[in-house]
Formats: sequence, C-alpha cells, structure tokens
Amino acid sequence: MNDVREVTCRSQWARTLWVLVGLGVTGVAAALLLWTFTGLAVWPVVAVLSAAAALAPLNKAVARVRADAHGVHSHTLLRRRSVRWSDIADLRVRLKYVREHPVQDVRRLVVVRRGRYGRGGRTWTLPLPVGYTSQQRGQDRDFTGKLEAFRELHRRHGTPESSHLVVVSDRTVGSGWTGSLLVSVLLLVLAGAVAHSVPGTDAYLRDWRSAERCTAETPAAERGETCWTTVPAVIEHTEPSKGKGASWLYFADARPMERLSVRREAAEAFHEGDEVELTVWRGNVKKVAGEHHTWREYDAPPGLTAASAALLVLIAGYPAARVLVRVRRRRRPDGEELPPVLPFVAVLAGTALWLLPLCYLHPTTLFASRLTTVWPVAGALVSLALLTWAWHATRFREPEESGPVEGGPVEGEPVEGGPGRGAMVHHPE
Repeated sequence: MNDVREVTCRSQWARTLWVLVGLGVTGVAAALLLWTFTGLAVWPVVAVLSAAAALAPLNKAVARVRADAHGVHSHTLLRRRSVRWSDIADLRVRLKYVREHPVQDVRRLVVVRRGRYGRGGRTWTLPLPVGYTSQQRGQDRDFTGKLEAFRELHRRHGTPESSHLVVVSDRTVGSGWTGSLLVSVLLLVLAGAVAHSVPGTDAYLRDWRSAERCTAETPAAERGETCWTTVPAVIEHTEPSKGKGASWLYFADARPMERLSVRREAAEAFHEGDEVELTVWRGNVKKVAGEHHTWREYDAPPGLTAASAALLVLIAGYPAARVLVRVRRRRRPDGEELPPVLPFVAVLAGTALWLLPLCYLHPTTLFASRLTTVWPVAGALVSLALLTWAWHATRFREPEESGPVEGGPVEGEPVEGGPGRGAMVHHPE
C-alpha cells in the first residue's frame, strides 16, 4: 500500500442500479402517455411515484468517492463535498448487523472531522465504499482494500489520532443515540394521549350503564341523549368480511341508516328480511336485537385504555435504556463494546407485573383507598430496587474488577466475532 496515490470508489451494483433507473423512467413515460390518452387523474400520481422510485437508485449509480493527496472528495446527484486530510482526525468503520441470508452485516467508511482542541468532532459517513459480509464470501475484499488505501493516504498526508482501526456499531460506544431518544419521546407522547382519554372513556361508560329507556314524558330534544330509544328496521342484506375488513348490515330503504359496521359473526348470523330493533343512544347504535341473534357494540373499558397507556410507557423504556447506557459511556473510547440492556429489560418486566394489573383494575381510583395506595407504593419500591441493581450491573468495570482472562486477545490482534470483524483491541490508558 506504500505506492497508493489515489483511490476511486464506485458502486459495485452499478448495472443493477441503472436497470432500476430505466424501469422508473419507463414507468414515468408510460404514466404520462396514459394520462394524455385517457385523462385519468391517477396517472400523474403514478408518474410522480415512478420518478421518486428512480431517484434513489440514480443517486447511488452516479455516486463517486475519491481520495488523493489533497483529501477525500464525494460526488453525488445532489451534492459535492471535499475534506482535506489535515481536517480529518480519524477514519473508522460503521458496522450494521443485518442477519439476512446471505448478508450478515454491512460496513461503511466514516470520516471523523477534527474538532476543537484537536479532538474528534463531527462524523461524515461516506456513500462509498460499502462492504457486504456474507457466509459464502466472508468479508468483502474490495471494501477491505479500499479501506486500507484510505488509511494509507491518511497516514501519508494527514495526522491520524490513532493507529488502530475503530469499528463502531449499535453495540459499541460511538454510535448515535438520537434515534432511540426520538422513538422513546414519541412513544411517551402517544402514551400521554391515550392516558388523557381514560377519564372520558370512564364517564361515557358510566353514563351508558346508568341510562334508561326514554318515556312518553321525555322531551324530544333529550331523546337519545339522556336516555336511549329503540327504532325498528329490516335487514336488506349482509356483507360479512372475507378477511380483516369490516362487516356490514344493510337496512331496507336506508332506515334508520344505510348500513352499520358489525363483527363478522353478527353479519353471518343476521339474514335478509330479518326484523330487528336498534337501540340508539347519543346518535350511536348500541344494540341490534333480532329473533335469533343480538349484536352489542363493544365499548373498551377504561382499564384497558389505561393499561395500554402504561404498556406504551414501558415499551418507551427500552429505547430510553439504550440511550442511558450510551450516555454513561460517552467518555469511553469509541469502539468499546457496550454492556447489554437486559438488566433494564428486567426492570421493565418487573414493573409490568404490578403496573399493568393496577391500571386495568383501578384506572381512575388511584390513591382513593388503602389498596390503591399501598399497591403502587410497594410496586415503586420494587422497581427502584431493580433499577438500582440494573444500574450496578451495567456500570463500567476496570480490567482488574473482571479478573484476568486466560487466552484472551492481545492488543493489536484482530478480534473474531467482536463488535466489528477485523477490529483491533483497544485498552484505555
């Protein structure tokens, strides 16, 4: 590699990408021709979708990355970018585990910009080269060769921060945590929206259960609102769903309505010509009663809604735990393997054992009695104890805490099956 002067990277799948571009362009042309001759408004939409589908492979087909004595230069469909070697602190590999036959992982080259005070700053993932590791070929030799050429040029014309190759993945320090944080926040917002509907759901069910049949003395303005009424109807025909779609009851002369969505079993139980009685409350059909079958509208209990909100909070705890583990290791060297988040998963599972039944059984009466006061307090103490254990279990251990490992890897030797194949062992000073 001492004679490397320049290295150019192009996509290994250029022919396939151009075929996809051709298919997209053909789709655009065909859609425009059909729009011209038929005038249907759907064809412009098809043309736009075909054009969008062609842009992604076109961008990858024309992408080119070049490294020479001056630095790294990237050319894509929409952007050109160059970085001098003096502004590059390090080169590293971004590893993404795929585990889809036959591809096992994907490797990308990452440029680390030189930040303030000579430290590594922002990162830039190059569009090329891209390496695909498979069971048949092992590591991609073309990617390995291009990687070594980039590193040789960096050593010759720049000042690398380290001599070893850092491999960053979802299991190591140096990987981003913004995505996990965003997922956690969105789940918490959704949980808050679901929890906000619990009081309204509870009040609605209480009103329905306490509602009585309207009498002759009930004012016309209050009929169907404060009390329920019955309306006779005749089934014109039914439409049971064949899959997961809705099933329908159609009424003769569209009275009192054209159709009503019901469960599939109800659509199969009612028949053409059946005389039924509809129970109407607050503008909703709550029951359809016939001679041989009765359908009732399903009202989700407030406990189920509250338990769903609690479950969303617990699910949001998993990406939050990933963020916590990464933030605790933010001062560790990039490429160092992160501890598993399984201890925090155990915390979430233990919390679910007491939180979900509590929300289901007492959605709106929390702290209203001795039981609903002792239950959450005791559960919170258990969860706190589990959280303390998980925090201790995922802390950083110095080498002497873990004890010597016989036959362990030696510094500078490749690690098999580690965070990145071909990564070098790095012992922090």
